Amino acid sequence: MCKVVRDVVAADFGQEVADKVRVQYGGSVKPENVAEYMACPDVDGALVGGASLQADSFLALLDFVK
Repeated sequence: MCKVVRDVVAADFGQEVADKVRVQYGGSVKPENVAEYMACPDVDGALVGGASLQADSFLALLDFVK
C-alpha cells in the first residue's frame, strides 16, 4: 500500500516530490513485526497506536530505531 501511495504522488506531482514524501505505515505495529514493516522499501516510518499505550511495547519499538 505504501508503494501505491508513493506512485500516486509521483503521478500527480512528479518523481522528485514522491521521493521526498515520507510515507508511514499506519497498521498494527508491534515489537514483533516492526522490523518486517521497516524493511519495506517504500515505508519511511510507522504510526504507533495501541503499542504506545503499554510501556514495554513502546520501549521495544524505540529500541528498534536505535
